[in-house]
Amino acid sequence: MPNSLCQNGICRSLLKKTRNQNLKRHFLLFILLCLTGFLYPSYPLQLKTNNLAIYAQNPVSQPLAEMLKAMDENIDSFQMELGVYVDALAPVYLIENNRSYQTLALGKAKIVEFSDAFYSGTEKRIYVKPLASIQENHRKILMHEYIHWYLEQVFTQTPLWFHEGMATHYSRQMGFEQYLYFLQQSFLGEKSDLFRLSYSYPEKKEDWSLFYLSSTMAISYLKNKKNEQWNSFWEMVAQHHRKNLQAPFTDCFNRAFHTTFYDFHKEYAKYIKHLRYQYLFWSINALLALLIPVILIIAWRIRKKRLASLPDLPLPEDEETEM
Repeated sequence: MPNSLCQNGICRSLLKKTRNQNLKRHFLLFILLCLTGFLYPSYPLQLKTNNLAIYAQNPVSQPLAEMLKAMDENIDSFQMELGVYVDALAPVYLIENNRSYQTLALGKAKIVEFSDAFYSGTEKRIYVKPLASIQENHRKILMHEYIHWYLEQVFTQTPLWFHEGMATHYSRQMGFEQYLYFLQQSFLGEKSDLFRLSYSYPEKKEDWSLFYLSSTMAISYLKNKKNEQWNSFWEMVAQHHRKNLQAPFTDCFNRAFHTTFYDFHKEYAKYIKHLRYQYLFWSINALLALLIPVILIIAWRIRKKRLASLPDLPLPEDEETEM
């Protein structure tokens, strides 16, 4: 009997302790849910286009709705060029304020903190900071992030340089200034090792621009210099997609381009070295073309001054001939 009472007492004590622990867990969960509701306010679906599902706290304004719907043309052209069509709508969350955006960026790569938008691979969502605080073209930024989402739909294990190169190239974020920057950095001996950075961004912020530029030029190189293999690559991807499968990026790349990542990056490095001398040659020619009219004007003015400084000499008289 005493042993039985003791055991019952222990059981009651354990049950009480378990109840208290459960209550604490439920209370902490309640607090967490409250905090989550405070930090992450609800974003209901406000707009659907052919390719996008827009979530926002407030209804989307008419000008913004028209811009988002116009983006469908860019997305349709992009999918048509590659030949891989995604029917799902990309979820885009328009964040209400910068504080909420920074909270969402916590724990992500450092580069996300300085971005105007980012794609979350874990949540499969695109987050955009308040549009009023974005100085760059909104349409280009959204297209950039859409391409990240798109690539995650059709590939497995896509390297980072391909992600950023595709997103920057097809959102048309490359301009003449970026090419000049590349020329400057390449002659200073700066370069971005895409093979080493296949799955991580450069640690230093000052190296990010060169990484984006090198990644974009790698896409241009594949598309323009290896067009047949480029088309073959996307046909392989399309075959997987028609079977509702994600294409294994590395396998498709190796088979289509008949090379490995490492060998491709060595080949690309040689191309970049050759390209920078081409850019230098074109730059010198362009500079000469601009300077030639200036040089001719300066030469004409110098000649005019010299002629004006010459003394006036009497004209020679004709000698009279004797009859």
